[in-house]
Amino acid sequence: MSQSKAKSRKVEVTPARPVVVSANNDGDDCQECDTAARLGLSTEQGEAVTRDASRATGHNLSLPDIEAAAKIFALLGDAGRLQLVLRCMEKPQTVGELAEASGMSQSLTSHHLRQLRDQRILASERNGRHIFYQIDDEHISRVVRDVFAHVTHD
Repeated sequence: MSQSKAKSRKVEVTPARPVVVSANNDGDDCQECDTAARLGLSTEQGEAVTRDASRATGHNLSLPDIEAAAKIFALLGDAGRLQLVLRCMEKPQTVGELAEASGMSQSLTSHHLRQLRDQRILASERNGRHIFYQIDDEHISRVVRDVFAHVTHD
């Protein structure tokens, strides 16, 4: 492409989210600022949610911890993925068993399982030709049980 054509092009970029800039950033990459922006928060909102979550849990949390928790809640917020988690709470299950029980295609089931495994909600273990999926740890089981206890509580 000639330089004259390249110069005549006008590219307009409009961000989907506001850009978060920290006054103390000095141009360096700021992981907390990037994380806040991904979550749709200002830097101040990110600091506030981190402070509040740390107080509520008794753990010193960072904004990436908040982001990881939000991803887990988002994954569990899908009824299909929640069904897969519930089945895996009963006993280890194969993709085929989970697909059949949920009525999802094997491809969609595998996609959901990969997302759940990536966030350490489920763990996988190969046994011969089959891969079995199960709850990664008791924390997830407790969260799921506590949510159902909450919604059924009078």
